[in-house]
Amino acid sequence: MRNRFASLGMMLVAVFVATNFAVAEEKPIKPEKVDLGRPVSFEKDVFPILDANCIACHNVAKKEGSLVLENVEDLIKGGDSGASVTPGKPDDSYLYQVASRTEESFMPPLPNKVGAKALTPKEVWILRQWILEGAKSSGKSADAGVAWQSLPPGLNSIYSTALSPWARYAAVGRANRIAIYDLAAGSEVAVLNDPALLKLQKDGKPFYPQGAAHRDFVHSLAFNNDGSLLASGGYRVVKLWKKSLGNVVKKIELPAAVTGLTLNADRSVLAVATADNSVSLWKLPEGKKLVDLKGHTGAVTGLSFTPDRSKVVTSSADQSLRVWNAADGKQISTMKTPAVINALTVSKDGSQVIAGGANNSIYVWPMTIPAPKEGEKAPETPAPLFELKGHAKPVSTVKLVLPAGTQLVSGSEDGTVRIWDLNGKKQIRSINHGAPVTDVDVSPDAKNIVSVSVNGTGKIWQLSDGKMLKEFRGDLSKERQLVLATETQTVTKQKVALADAAVKAADKNVKDREGELKKRNEELAAAKKALPEAKKKADEAAKKLKAAQDELAKLVADHKKKGEDAVKAAAAQKAAADKAVADAEVKLKAANEQNQKAIAAVQKEVDEAKKALDAANATKPAKDDKEGEQKKKEAVAKAQATFDAAQKKLTAAQQKKANDEKQLTQAIQTAKAGIKKADAAVAAAKKQAESKPDTKAADKKVADAEAASKKEADAVTAAEKKITSAERSVKVAESTLTKIKGQLADRTKEKAELDETAKKVDAALAEAKKQAAVLTPIKSVAFSEDGKQVVTGDDSQKVRLWEVASGKELDTLSGHTGAVSAVTYTSKSTVASGSADKSVLIQSVQPVWSLIAQLGVDPKDPSKVGGSPISNRALCLDFSPDGKLLAVGGGDPSRSGEVILFDVASGKVVKKLGDAHSDTVLGIRFSPTGKQLLTGAADKFVKIFDVATGKFVKSFEGHTHHVLDVAWKADESTIVSAGADNVIKVWNIETGEQKRTISGYSKQVTSIAFLGLGDNIISGGGDKTVRMHTSSNGKNYRNLSGSTDYVYSVAASRDEAIAIAGGEDGVLRVWDAKTGKLLFSFNPPPVPQEQQASAGK
Repeated sequence: MRNRFASLGMMLVAVFVATNFAVAEEKPIKPEKVDLGRPVSFEKDVFPILDANCIACHNVAKKEGSLVLENVEDLIKGGDSGASVTPGKPDDSYLYQVASRTEESFMPPLPNKVGAKALTPKEVWILRQWILEGAKSSGKSADAGVAWQSLPPGLNSIYSTALSPWARYAAVGRANRIAIYDLAAGSEVAVLNDPALLKLQKDGKPFYPQGAAHRDFVHSLAFNNDGSLLASGGYRVVKLWKKSLGNVVKKIELPAAVTGLTLNADRSVLAVATADNSVSLWKLPEGKKLVDLKGHTGAVTGLSFTPDRSKVVTSSADQSLRVWNAADGKQISTMKTPAVINALTVSKDGSQVIAGGANNSIYVWPMTIPAPKEGEKAPETPAPLFELKGHAKPVSTVKLVLPAGTQLVSGSEDGTVRIWDLNGKKQIRSINHGAPVTDVDVSPDAKNIVSVSVNGTGKIWQLSDGKMLKEFRGDLSKERQLVLATETQTVTKQKVALADAAVKAADKNVKDREGELKKRNEELAAAKKALPEAKKKADEAAKKLKAAQDELAKLVADHKKKGEDAVKAAAAQKAAADKAVADAEVKLKAANEQNQKAIAAVQKEVDEAKKALDAANATKPAKDDKEGEQKKKEAVAKAQATFDAAQKKLTAAQQKKANDEKQLTQAIQTAKAGIKKADAAVAAAKKQAESKPDTKAADKKVADAEAASKKEADAVTAAEKKITSAERSVKVAESTLTKIKGQLADRTKEKAELDETAKKVDAALAEAKKQAAVLTPIKSVAFSEDGKQVVTGDDSQKVRLWEVASGKELDTLSGHTGAVSAVTYTSKSTVASGSADKSVLIQSVQPVWSLIAQLGVDPKDPSKVGGSPISNRALCLDFSPDGKLLAVGGGDPSRSGEVILFDVASGKVVKKLGDAHSDTVLGIRFSPTGKQLLTGAADKFVKIFDVATGKFVKSFEGHTHHVLDVAWKADESTIVSAGADNVIKVWNIETGEQKRTISGYSKQVTSIAFLGLGDNIISGGGDKTVRMHTSSNGKNYRNLSGSTDYVYSVAASRDEAIAIAGGEDGVLRVWDAKTGKLLFSFNPPPVPQEQQASAGK
């Protein structure tokens, strides 16, 4: 039994590793009765126990060993090792045995890395009692049944990742937490927490001490089209997190346009120069005004704090340089300058003012002008300590190279940046920017210089040798529009090529079908031409057959007539004989009747005579009456004579009767003999009539004629069938040709439309290039504290952040309504910008992520999910290309696979496809045009649905296990699917056929995505690998190494430069996808010591 359930024991908890905690000897846990006052509820009582110790690895998304412990049905069904619970029999239930520690392997094992604890005696009793009561589910909603538990500390499996559209940010879901990483900075910039969850407490302690984005695992993540929204999927809810960039920390309203900004040494005070010839000082971060510096009669052109923060030095178009007390705003000193000073700075020790003049020179004056000797008048324009010459046009900017402070960097309208040795009072090097320089800055480590120009370019130079490291230019928005336009052109060209191929194929098909129709018509004509000759031969053969048949019929008819005549004659003879017998019998009967009558009459006479005789004899005369005696004698004699005569007459009549009978009987016998003879004649005639004539020759003649006729008739039938078949073939060919011509017309129309689209796309690209080529003059620049970024302000009213290493624009901060004249970092995370709109904005340069909506739940009480249209976990998400719709995939395992479309703006359900699949939907993607939706599910199917109608369009069948993810190629000609059957399948969208199967994984392929616009794909799998293939040929051209455990999720940038992956080890890895080089490994947060200690108890 132990061996049978060994794998189940491993499944019951997350993957555990040994730690240094000491563990007491394991002992069975004796149940301790709990007085619930009601039957044990799975949802209320048992589920929380399993959720805290088992469900981390046995949920619908992970499903280790095919075991799910989230609901009763799946729990009883068990996994690969069989049922884990036997209702009514806790002692026979392996789950109870290992949980109560009465049967090894004990679960959860102690110690472990996720903080799972051994069940308490009361928890063991609850589990036992529930099984005793039949292991039933109450069937109540999640709200009524689930007693939420915080996830064990140390649980950091990454089930979901997402890459922002421009690959700046990576989002990762670890357990129920979400972290955001800035891939430009290589650091974590945000951890997303639901404020409502942070407030929850249990036993006076935070319910989620590490914070939480969801109460359940974060199963899915997706950025919208512009990266401003992140959607995260949990249990029956999807949360929307909005990224805000450039949040205004403070806005300072001013009386005139801002012309300059500078900070004091500790960045606690901001000096702002405005077009009304004044300077104001503001306390940071409060933004409280401290003092105004007024006195200049012309625009303030330069300003700088002294290193000790006590003074402010300003220059002006009024050709004066003034020193002010920063505390009270009082002017300390003033001097006239030989020319308008465009920019200034203060030496490291605060003893000198370094100023760049409109007369092309750089002047170095002492901070304190020496008093004139007694009797001497102070000069109107004091002589500088020294002057640096070299620029050919006005100096526009000067910056001190710190921390040494011995070098100076200047920029000029002559297009050069120059580096000066202040101690040696000489130029070290001149660097050609190529256009009038408006501002420069030096990196905090003094290694790099940045210069910006009126031509809209910025350049990073190496201070040590003047080598240009990077050039930056342009507008991020315009650049991205250019990228989008370029991508659109590339995809359009692909589609045009596909359409062109389709037109050519359809045209060839039409020609082939026309040839086929011609061939069929020729076959029909030939068949019709052959039919008359076949009919003629058939008619001749039919005539010959008829003649032979007539001849045979005559032979048979003649023979029959002869027999019939003989039968007729014999019948006549028989009839005559029959008549003779009948006549004789009639005569005999008549004679008998007549003779009988005569005999009867004579018999009567005899009887009467006898009676008279008897009467005479009976007369008794008297004894002596002789007369009487005589009379008696005479009477007797007379009576006797009469009697005798009558008797004789009777005898004669009887004799006559006998004679007549004899004579007539003889006649009958004679007639009957005639009948017998006639019968023999009839029989002979019938035999003759029934006999068959000798038709052998005639039969052969007929048979030969029939065979010939059939042959010719068959030839006619064949010819007719050939015509019918040919006619059918012609109709099919005509129908097919009509259809193909229609397809050709459709393809031609599509091609023409695409050609027109291509023209518009080309025009849009040309316009995008034109717009991108228009560079806005950059007025100001400053390095960040770490020197990795610079901030610029320009005439487009934007503040831009640039990455020094790559020269790429990272972010654009909006907010101003006028040209931005000055920028500076006020802290690591904020910048100040001054504008012609008469304001200074202090804005955050770090994105802020805020929870703005929860889809599927009541906004009045988001904690309750019972009424959510999302029936279970939101396992996959995708935004439509325009960001207006959010597709959510999920469903109940083994019951349904649902797809829900939400309107992002309102949070309302637009469409719900509850029966999209027969099992949970695990992968979902909008098509690049947003018109169709691609899904993959546990039912092994890949399907496409129409977004507008929700109707099913097409399915793709071929996987032998769950489909875990899906992806579209940019031109929508191909899709790919990742399966739990350890393969990737590549499909032709139009035909629905498999193009190929890509194998090589030893475990499930969990995640897949197309790289850029071509055929390359990236995928991750349970065998710890991240692989890159070419879908068109299946070649595995690169693997990204480093993963140490099961990989659940991968993503890649649109330019194929960045790839990310996360999995069971909790590490988010970031690679250069083009080289395979690992760029970053972002480890999961460590478990706090107090939680580690708690987990080990």
